[in-house]
Amino acid sequence: MDYLIALADRYAEDYGTDAAIELVTTPDLPVKLSSAFIARRSVGDAVFVDAVQIAGLAENGWLTDLTDLVENEFVPAGMLRNSLTAATYNDRIYGVPVTIGAPIMHWNKDLLEGAGLDPEAPAGWHSTPNSWNEFVDYAKAITNSDDNVYGLVDNWGGTGSIFTFGSLLQMHGGHFLDDDRNPVMNSEEGVEALSRMVELLHEHRAIDPASVTYTWVFDASPSYLAGTRGFFFTWPFIAGIANGSEDSQIQGRSGYAPNPSVVTSASVDGSEYLTVPTFSDNPEGGRQFIEMAVALENQILQGSETAWAPVLEPALSEQSVLDNLPVAEVIRQSYEYPVDGGYSADRLRWVEILTGELSQAFAQSKDPRTALNDAVSQIEQSRT
Repeated sequence: MDYLIALADRYAEDYGTDAAIELVTTPDLPVKLSSAFIARRSVGDAVFVDAVQIAGLAENGWLTDLTDLVENEFVPAGMLRNSLTAATYNDRIYGVPVTIGAPIMHWNKDLLEGAGLDPEAPAGWHSTPNSWNEFVDYAKAITNSDDNVYGLVDNWGGTGSIFTFGSLLQMHGGHFLDDDRNPVMNSEEGVEALSRMVELLHEHRAIDPASVTYTWVFDASPSYLAGTRGFFFTWPFIAGIANGSEDSQIQGRSGYAPNPSVVTSASVDGSEYLTVPTFSDNPEGGRQFIEMAVALENQILQGSETAWAPVLEPALSEQSVLDNLPVAEVIRQSYEYPVDGGYSADRLRWVEILTGELSQAFAQSKDPRTALNDAVSQIEQSRT
């Protein structure tokens, strides 16, 4: 949060009012916000939230409508439209993204070359319909289980599988939820998406089989950084670690690009936001702080001095940002494609239900269609 903390002094200089910033741990933040809002108390004039929290807070009437600020000031300034997906509830915008990031594709160029494959070809797959099939061919060609080399590693354990499933779901043209936020992930597009994941695991055997036990990025990353995995679908920051860390065996040899395509490329948004609570003591001050955080000069500073990608297209293309975050252009490209995560007030609950059923499909105790139908049935029951 250093890049936001530093703005407090700037705010005091510009507006003649001291700005204090309170730091809260990530697990404690939802509890702190909810308990304060239930008591109709302000916890700040602007608060930091992630993509998962906004819908529930907005549904309860606890967030200020920021649609005018976003549409009149930030979108004309180059804010990426798809970064607003999670911030939009009932066609109104309740949060302003300050950093963006969605899982992308990383690959080991040395393993591709060693298998006689073009190490630069994956860079263009996002704009090539049905390139997922080429990805699968590459992953199969790389795999040599006797030498503990696999074409892909991912974190499909627990709720981690939601990101790859969600990406594939949207690549096929599907959605988690319909316009009324009813679950529709058991569509034909959803069945096809889950079937492709099961095929990688059991038919093609091109993914590290331990992937179904990896629950987060740092479970799956060691084997990729060790140079024994060909592809890795995960967050953009891995590009910097893979190419620059002394612990990486593939320094300078890790490629990165938006995810491959079926009908389209796609991912699941992981942006982070500032918003103004309904109970703010000084809502105008909260809006002013957000305007400062998203001002082009500060977005460029953020992108050129930290690991957090800016949300304005002019900042993403600034040379100082590209020098600090070479992956910035790929992040920008990723947001040209769908990045919806099915954001609803009960998302945490239905994600647990869905990923539990995905695990059943991975274990082949249920076929993909049955697993997804059961997920939708349980989600609907959980809402009654």
